[in-house]
Amino acid sequence: MADIAPDQQHRRTVVVESGVTLLAIGLMAWDHLWGNERGLADSFPVDPATFFISLALIVVTAVVVFGFTVRRAAGHPEAVHRSALIHSGIALVLALPLSWLGFPAVVAGGGVALGLQGLRGIHRRVSIAATSVGVLVIVFAILVTTFPTAPDAT
Repeated sequence: MADIAPDQQHRRTVVVESGVTLLAIGLMAWDHLWGNERGLADSFPVDPATFFISLALIVVTAVVVFGFTVRRAAGHPEAVHRSALIHSGIALVLALPLSWLGFPAVVAGGGVALGLQGLRGIHRRVSIAATSVGVLVIVFAILVTTFPTAPDAT
């Protein structure tokens, strides 16, 4: 695989960073402001307090993940694949219980960004696994937010 210039790699990371952060904010706006389980008595905004809590968690998570951990891991190309797998693994664990708050998708984005960086290294398979798990967590976040569970028929 051809070596990627550092500025191109930085651009790729910024695209992933901004993309997953905006996606998570948009999903939380859809879920908590518009409401994906709207009934006849619901009005806009449905749950603004939860939206602002999730917004704060998403922003703090993005600052920590992309401002510190991804930048630090990118400085150590020989270990970037491990950091990618750690980010994606943490996102996978957080996805089921906390997907309604949006921030597991941001953690998964860190795994995707680092996994893409790790594709250049000798641990390519680990980077592919980390990227795949991160993408699956992001897709899961989209699906559970956009398509809520069916109401109980009882």
